[in-house]
Amino acid sequence: MDNTRINILHIWTEDNLRLQGVHYDSGSKNTCVLCIHGMSGNFIENYFASVLGDTLSNQNIGFVYGHNRGYNHINDIVKKEADGKFKTVRIGAMYERFEESINDIDAWLNEVKRLGYKKVVLLGHSLGCNKTIYFYSKKQPKDIAGVVLASPPDMVGLFEKTEYQPNHKELLSEAISNIKDGNPRKLVSGTVWDWYQLSSQTYFDLSETKGLVDNLPVLRSPDKFEELSQINVPILGIMGELDDIAIKTLEEDMDLIASKAEKCPSFTKEFIKGANHTYDQQEEAFAKVVTDWVKKL
Repeated sequence: MDNTRINILHIWTEDNLRLQGVHYDSGSKNTCVLCIHGMSGNFIENYFASVLGDTLSNQNIGFVYGHNRGYNHINDIVKKEADGKFKTVRIGAMYERFEESINDIDAWLNEVKRLGYKKVVLLGHSLGCNKTIYFYSKKQPKDIAGVVLASPPDMVGLFEKTEYQPNHKELLSEAISNIKDGNPRKLVSGTVWDWYQLSSQTYFDLSETKGLVDNLPVLRSPDKFEELSQINVPILGIMGELDDIAIKTLEEDMDLIASKAEKCPSFTKEFIKGANHTYDQQEEAFAKVVTDWVKKL
C-alpha cells in the first residue's frame, strides 16, 4: 500500500442527496472496481471491502466503495432543496425505495469517471447485486469491463420460503394495508430474517413478485431472467460456501443464474471455503478471487 492514497468522497445524486464513499487510489487510472453494497451495508462494518481495497490497489487497480441511500439500518442523509437550503431525510435499509437505487449507482459511476478511470467493474454485494442488474438493464452503461455478483440473492424467494420468513403472508398483508391507508413508512410488526425492521413500503418493494427487485428469481424460475440477460460483459459470481441464502442449494442457484446470463460472454463461478454471506474471516480469499479475475479482464 506504499503508493496508495485513501480518500473520502462526497457526491450528489440526481435527486440531490449527498452520499459519502471511500476511494483507494493506487495511481493507475486504467481500471476501477465500484462496490455497490447491500442492505444496511457501510464501509466501516463491511470489512471485506477494506481488504478488497488494499488488495486491488496493491495490483494498481482502483477501488471505490460508494454508500447508497440504503446504508446502515437507518440514517439521516443531507438533501439539497430547490431553494438552495439543506435538510435531512431519513432512509437507510428501513425506508429505502429500490427504484431509487439507480440514482445512487449513476452518481457513483459518474464520480469514478470523473476520477479519470478508463474502465469500471461493477461489484454488487447481496442486495447490491439486484441493484447492479437493475441499473445495468436500465442504463446500459458504457466503459463497463465486467460485473461481479457477490452473494447474489433471490430477494423475493427469501421472503416466500417459509423456512426463512414463516410469517411473510401476514406481514405482506399488513404492509399492503398500511400503504393503502396512506402510511407507507409505518413499520411492519415483525422482523425480516430475524434481523431487519422495515417500513411497509420497503417490505412490499423487496418482496413483490415480478417487481423491480425480482431480477434473480431462482425460486420462481421463469424461462428468462429478463434484466440479467441484458448484461453483455463478463460476470464473476461469488458465494461463501456457508451462505444462508440458498433457495435450492448454493451450487444449483449459481448454476441457474449463470445459465440465465444469456448475453454474458463468460460467467465465472467461485465458492469461498469457510465463508458466510459477508466473507467474515475469509476476506483475503474473497479479495484474491476478485482481484485475480479483474486482472484477467
